[in-house]
Amino acid sequence: MDFLDPSRPLSLYIHVPFCRSKCSYCAFYSVPQTMYCPDDIGRYTERTIESIERLTDEYDRPFHTVFIGGGNPGTLGIDRIKSILDAAFVHGAPEECTSEINPENLSESFISIDAIDRISVGIQSMDGSVLRTLGRNATPEDNRRALCLLAESGKRFNADIITAVPGESIRTALDDISYIAERGAGHISYYLLTFEEGTPLSSRLRPVDEDKEIEFLREGWKHLADLGYRHYEVSNFALPGQECLHNMVYWDLGQYIGIGPGAESSIGWKRVLSLREPEDLLSYNSGLNGMAERLTEEETEEEFLLTALRKADGIEKAQYKERFGYDFDQRYADAIALLDSALYRNSGTSFSLTEDGFMLLDTVILTLSGIIC
Repeated sequence: MDFLDPSRPLSLYIHVPFCRSKCSYCAFYSVPQTMYCPDDIGRYTERTIESIERLTDEYDRPFHTVFIGGGNPGTLGIDRIKSILDAAFVHGAPEECTSEINPENLSESFISIDAIDRISVGIQSMDGSVLRTLGRNATPEDNRRALCLLAESGKRFNADIITAVPGESIRTALDDISYIAERGAGHISYYLLTFEEGTPLSSRLRPVDEDKEIEFLREGWKHLADLGYRHYEVSNFALPGQECLHNMVYWDLGQYIGIGPGAESSIGWKRVLSLREPEDLLSYNSGLNGMAERLTEEETEEEFLLTALRKADGIEKAQYKERFGYDFDQRYADAIALLDSALYRNSGTSFSLTEDGFMLLDTVILTLSGIIC
């Protein structure tokens, strides 16, 4: 914790690696049920609570946000989740606590956990053939049941949609958006399917062509806007006041600690210390240390560009100057001049990308980061 900036908030991410079976597109670290036993879950829970307790001994105030992700946190069971959150809340409740959950594992008991005030449910699609292509365990019936439970609960919830799946029509994607919006989701994540190297999906299918991906995005973005969702980050849309506070920490390159196999941390302000837990369950449960890397000021600034420009609000120039000591307009004027003006908005107080800019985010980042190098 030597590099932690005590004047800045700190968030907590807890990675639960267990799942029933690994989805065919998933590249996150997870362990299917055929490869772990109950003792592994018990030891994981003990190790996670121990890590949180050590952290809260040093950080003696509430976390800004807490997020439980996976894997599938539902595999832990209600009592273990409550025990982990009890440890995380020892100095008080965060501004927001979110947990992911797979639709087939969502229950009234899970929803009733008082400490969790936002639930993120991985719907991905309401279409059975799309779910089978993705290798999801949930069926359309599971998805409908989960959304019904959430709608009746009154609790804030996010729903994820994966689109541009081979064989999927744009009409199917738009119908997914409509169905989820009608059930009261305050937040919808709308992602292109990514073909990660080494996943089963990448070995048997090819992505749809780039023009088709763009069509999926543009049509989906327009439909979400028509339904009242603000496009506040490249892949995320929210009704007014429903933005995910924890994810905003990532996009602002704020401070967060990740606990669990493969979880990442980022602490510090002008220079970031990046940490990563051991990326296997056995090493994590055995208490082995992960890897740490202190970024240079230039690397921290580049990382800031990568994250901040994902937001519709982009970079606040006063905050940029406070953090890095440069005048944004002076530092980036030459690079911005190389960009098509349709890709960005540049005011006296902020620099942000348009939806056309989101489409060419990597190109924009490369152009701007050339100034840093």
